[in-house]
Amino acid sequence: MRTLRVLLAIVAVAGAGCQAPVTTNELVMDDFAYRPTTINLPADTEGFELTLTNTGTVPHDFTVDGLPDDILVHLAVFEDASVPYRLPALPAGEYDVYCALEGHREAGMEARLRVR
Repeated sequence: MRTLRVLLAIVAVAGAGCQAPVTTNELVMDDFAYRPTTINLPADTEGFELTLTNTGTVPHDFTVDGLPDDILVHLAVFEDASVPYRLPALPAGEYDVYCALEGHREAGMEARLRVR
């Protein structure tokens, strides 16, 4: 009986690590960082809405690098604004996200996009 309980406990712990990541619904832009730094979005979902909120004191943008050539994801957001952004269907994979405004990426405004 003890062996069965230990085995069930191991299965429960192992299964907890296999859960799908929580989908990101909002990306916050600060001066000069994104929150969260890992963005999880569903794959192949046309029109998924990601809210981009700029709490910073200067404009920022959301640029995704590494997507296929026919998909462009880029949107600027002025300071103290929040914009719903309907994304195109994104293929599964991992991509770099950064603010393309001069000096912002170099200042650390980068994140990782995981599409699953």
